Parts: sequence; structure tokens; C-alpha cells
Amino acid sequence: MGVYGSPGAIDDWTFQRPGATIDTPATAEAARHLARWLAAGYFDPDLNATDYARMLDRFTSGRALFMVNGDWESAALDRRMPGRVGFFLMPPLRAGGPRAAMAGPPTFAIPARAAHPDCAAAFLDWAATDPAARDLVVRVGGARPLGPATAWPVDPGSVTAATFAATDEVLAGDTAMDFIANATGSIYAKSWTPQLQRLVEGDQTPEGLLRRVQADYLAQTGG
Repeated sequence: MGVYGSPGAIDDWTFQRPGATIDTPATAEAARHLARWLAAGYFDPDLNATDYARMLDRFTSGRALFMVNGDWESAALDRRMPGRVGFFLMPPLRAGGPRAAMAGPPTFAIPARAAHPDCAAAFLDWAATDPAARDLVVRVGGARPLGPATAWPVDPGSVTAATFAATDEVLAGDTAMDFIANATGSIYAKSWTPQLQRLVEGDQTPEGLLRRVQADYLAQTGG
């Protein structure tokens, strides 16, 4: 969707801006592209019966050529498949074009009635600013740390290094967008997932999928 259309338009929908819709000509083209990939056999035939753990196992055991995933697996893949795996962003629609990606950072909150809010704040401050904590974020999580934009200890040629470089590219092109599952509290579980599963089974069209997701979105946001 970020390739066929504007990442900004997707964010408008995710952030519930007035009049925003996911059912547009651009997103319809993207959904039809996905349908062509499904018809061509680019995904496992038992896709709808494959959970995350099984997908990850297939990839790390060499039974899958690609895995559509995010940077949260970078460090784990560097440990499990050192030197045998890489990372790339979704290709652009045309060679040389901008490449977009969902890039929703983790969000932390301290409850208003927390018994020890200062302790929670101190921990979050430590996690974002302490060099040892930031090193853990990279080495264990494979993620770009919050806090100061300083250098991180990343091994050249690693998956973590590739995801960091991809982040730089997306930020430089201003083509990052939030996670579409964040649009409402249940749009992912009650709309995107079942409608995509129907698309996989041939029980839903790309256009019908978007119409239904938009209708669910309006129902969940009160119009």
C-alpha cells in the first residue's frame, strides 16, 4: 500500500483523521498485487494454518526462501543463522522509486495510579540513555535504541546492520508509516486478519476486502 499510494494517506487512516479511508484506488491496486502473489504460489499452500512460530521455524531451518517480517527478529536471526540471512525492504513499484515501510516504534506508558511511577520513569530513562542498556537493545533485540542518535555496536554484514540501514533509507525518504493494526483496538484481529484469510482461500476479492475493512473501521470508530 505504501508503494502504490502515499504512506501519509495510510497514516491518515491509522490516526483516524476525518474522512480518511483505506478503500482507495491505490490500496485496491496493492490488494490486487497481493492476490496475484497468492495465485502465483509465492506463499505456502497452508498459509492460513501457519502460525508465527511455524513460519519462523520454516525459515530458519531452510525450508522457506523468504520471510515477511520486521526488525524485531534481527538479533535472533544473527544468532541462529549467522552469515546466512539478509534483509531488504519491499521493492518499489518502479526501479529507483521510494521504498516505504511500517515503522511504528514501541510505546510505553506509566499508569496514572501506578504505585511507583518514579521507578518506572527511571527505568525508561535508563533504557533509553544508558550505554549498557542501549547495547542490550541492539544485541538482544536487534532494534534501533531510543534516545540519543549515537553510534551503535552493529556487526557489518549482519541482519541487524541491514535493518538499521533500511531504517535510515525510509527516514531519509520520509516514507515511514505507522502500523495499520493500530488504527483501532480490534481492526487487526476482527477485520484485517479474517478478511486476508478469506482472500487466501479465494472467498474474498481484493476490492471486497477493503470495503469490509473500511466498514469495520467506521463501525469501530463510531463513523
